[in-house]
Amino acid sequence: MFYVIKDNILYEYGDRISAGWNCPQDAKELSGVTMADFIANKEKYVVQNECLVDISSTETYVALQQEKQKEARITEIKAELDALDLKCIRAMREGGNDTDGVPFLEKFQQQINTLRAELNSLE
Repeated sequence: MFYVIKDNILYEYGDRISAGWNCPQDAKELSGVTMADFIANKEKYVVQNECLVDISSTETYVALQQEKQKEARITEIKAELDALDLKCIRAMREGGNDTDGVPFLEKFQQQINTLRAELNSLE
């Protein structure tokens, strides 16, 4: 991938230098990276000293990715808890047991407790 940086800001980029670029003479190459990879993972690259640098192996980037994964899991758990709450309402209204003889309400409550414990450990 090729790119141009002006005033410490990524100005232009592409898989090849284009005649339509405003500053093709200033283009630099980021070897081993395609434009599709760059676009999919822009957060892995920062401008430092007029160059595009891959920061994916730095502690800061790794910590940021772990925080994003943690936030995604928190969101997922909350969605699962909402779904289980609705199932509990139906189980209270209709009753019934699972195929193994455990009441649905008890089964859902066990799942809720497990998810809440995980959520508390994450928050």
